[in-house]
Formats: sequence, C-alpha cells, structure tokens
Amino acid sequence: MDDYIDTPFEARDAALRPARRRAQERPNPGEPLWVEKPEVKDVQEMETGLHLPVSAVIGTDYERLIQLRMNVRSQMRKDDPLYRCSLCNTAVYICRTKESARFFFKHQHEDGSCPAQTRGALSQDEINARKYNGAKESKLHRRMKDWVCQCLAADGRFEDIAQEPTWKGPLTGERRRPDVRAVYNGLPIAFEIQLSTTHLDVIAARRDFYQQEGGLLVWLFAEFDTEHRRMTDDDVFYNNNLNAFVVTTKTVEASVEASEFRLECIWAVPTKGGGHSGLHRRVVPFHELTLDPTRQHAYYFDYAGAKRQLEADVEAEKQKLRDDFEAWMGITGYQGKESSRDWNEFRRRFSRLGVHLHQYDNYIDREVLTDLYSAKHNRPWGQGQKLLVEVAHRVANTEKNHLKWFMHAVRRYGREESMKAEGKEGHWHKRYLELRAQYDVDPTPFEPKRDAQAMVELLFPELLPLP
Repeated sequence: MDDYIDTPFEARDAALRPARRRAQERPNPGEPLWVEKPEVKDVQEMETGLHLPVSAVIGTDYERLIQLRMNVRSQMRKDDPLYRCSLCNTAVYICRTKESARFFFKHQHEDGSCPAQTRGALSQDEINARKYNGAKESKLHRRMKDWVCQCLAADGRFEDIAQEPTWKGPLTGERRRPDVRAVYNGLPIAFEIQLSTTHLDVIAARRDFYQQEGGLLVWLFAEFDTEHRRMTDDDVFYNNNLNAFVVTTKTVEASVEASEFRLECIWAVPTKGGGHSGLHRRVVPFHELTLDPTRQHAYYFDYAGAKRQLEADVEAEKQKLRDDFEAWMGITGYQGKESSRDWNEFRRRFSRLGVHLHQYDNYIDREVLTDLYSAKHNRPWGQGQKLLVEVAHRVANTEKNHLKWFMHAVRRYGREESMKAEGKEGHWHKRYLELRAQYDVDPTPFEPKRDAQAMVELLFPELLPLP
C-alpha cells in the first residue's frame, strides 16, 4: 500500500471517481434478443443433436441468456461445446452487437470454409481482452486494491491477505494472480477489481479455476447502475445470483470505523411474469453475505431462492384458480345459474395471472372447455351424454374447430384405447379417417378459436403446447 490511503476520504472521491460512461441500451422485457439477419442462422444443440434456429436458443429472457452465455463459454473452454454451427460443425459462442442489445452466434475459429462469416481481422472480444490488461494498471485499479487490503486488515475474520499473489492450483497445476487474496474462516477468496470491459472468456476462466480449486471468486466494482452498465457488468451480475458489490471511499471509511469489511451491495428482486425489479442498494458487512463456492456465488439477497418461492406461489395461485373454476363450471353447466359476482371475481383472478377475459361470461367458449374437461375426466362432462366417444362425434359434427384440441387432449390424457371400445366397433375410427381426409383438402374449418387459447393454456397446462 502507499501513502494515498492515509489522505482524507472526501478528498479522493473527485479524483478517483470513474469517468462517466455513455448510456447503454437495455432490452425491454419480453422483446426478441437476437439480431434480425445473423450470419449463423442455425446451431446444433450437442446434448440432443437437434438443429435449432438461433432465435429459439437466444430467446427473449435476458436473465436466462446471460447465464447461458457464461455456460457456453465455460463449456467451450473444456472442449465440450454446448452448440456448434449447423453448417460447418465449428463450436460457437454468443456475442452482443456493439450497436444494440442484440445477440448472435460467432465461430470459435474461422478459416473461410463456412458460408457464415462471423469474424473480422480482430473481433470485439479480442479488442476487449487487450483493453482489460491495460485497465489493470490504472490509478483507480491500484488504489482499489489498496483499499480492499486495508478493509480486510481491519476485519479480524480475514487472514493471509496479499496483493497479486501467485495462486497455484494443486489440482490443475494452473496459476492465477488475483488482485487480492485472503482466507475467510478457512475459505480462500480471490477478489478481482472490475473496472473495464473484460473478455467473457477471462471471466469464465477465472470462475472455473477457483471453482475447481475450492476457492471463491468475488468481483468488485467502482460503480454499478442500470443506465451505464456494460455487458461485462451483466456477465458478472447475472451469474452471481443477481448481486454485485461496489467499493468506494465511503465503504472503506465505514469498514475502518466498524473494524469489519463493508461493501455496497446491489441486487434485484424477482417479479411475477419472469422479470425483476430495479436495483436495490445497501452497505452491508461481508460476514452477512452467503458464500457458495460450488456455484461461485457471493450474495446478500438470495434472488434464486426468492424466484423459486415466487414461482411456487404463482403456481399455487394458478392451481387454486383451476380447481375453483372447474368446480364452478361443473355446477353451473348450461343451467343458467352463473353469478355475475362469481364471474367478476374469476375475471380479476385470471387477469392477475395475465389472462384477460370478456366482461360477460356468456362470451367464453364454453363448448371447448366442456370438450377438454370431458377428455380430462374420461366421460362427458357437464352434459347429458354417457360416453366420451359421443362427445367426439358431437365435436366432429358441430364443432370441427374444437377437434384438433380435443383429440390432442384425448391423446395426452391417454383416452384413445378406452374411447375405441365405446360405441359401435370401428365407427369412430372410420369417422376420424373421413375428418383427416377433409382436413387435408381444407384445414380452415378445423382451426381453433385462438381468442380462447390463453385461457385454455392456463386451465390445462398439461396440454401444452397446444396444436
């Protein structure tokens, strides 16, 4: 350490505050994240052997994509790629465009033999990797290493504190030089300062090394916000249980005064529908963090745990709605006893789960619901018929637009064999072949009413995906 850390904290803020970066485009929730015209249009998923369009792999879930991006890089380093180019069988990884929050697949190596050309003379990742090495020598980077050591030394829970020591892995034989290394309650921890754009392969390599060696990698930022966040920041944040840590002159001062290592923790909270909140912030002691070397996570707020609980609560809410609605439909049937009060309550409950129903219950497609409930219970449901095959004939004769979903439900619920045994032998089979011939000529009459699809998908998740 040098004499700089003995100067007043307030005097350092202006001099060492990171230069303001330009605002980065953030994707809107649910919007497509792939580029419109990628060079690599299809990739082979190595686990299944399936060839998939890149749009299906990249998708619309930013959180999932950034975690997948890390996993792809990590597996590529182990010479066990998750995806290969469908045209040339070269391993591919996921990159972000420089201009916008859109992603594409790039070849690991390129010799010009593949029609898809994804690499220039020097890729952006390679440029970023070179910039990373230069940033490690910046004045702020050196000062932050001093600050971290000062904070660790003030906290009696840390031992063997050192700047840029050589960490040799006894299992792999590899070597690393973390910015700061210390032992916390018997756990070796590597602290790395993150100030500039870092090649994802660098992040993945360090993460894999410390995971294999039984240590824990903790990234520290000089600042972290939404508007000016870089791709590098997201690569760390989304792969650390959506937690990030910032060290500033104020957190250093708080650490020294309290004789414990304190950091500003930034985290997000999951919300219904698969998104998450804005950033929450709090200065917290290091000893209040949960440390998970197996997953290489250090976090204050357990985002993954909260997400699992939220998903369980939402699923319980959905199941309660399914049970209540099915019971209500079974009681009311076609008897005209529907209560507007009950219907309004159901509309509110459906709406809370993202399905918006008509103001009046007589506008719902009661027939398709009756058909699907009949297949589910293996008997005519809410009507006077006695056999499921009778429902099939009624659908074939008067509700052709329900036939596709009804027969899909019959197969999913395993009712085909029992239905064949009902009624006159071979009658339904013959009728079904006639309908298939009609469909081949003109499928239009068999097209389901898609305005009922969201409601059907919520009530019958076991039938997904609907044809």
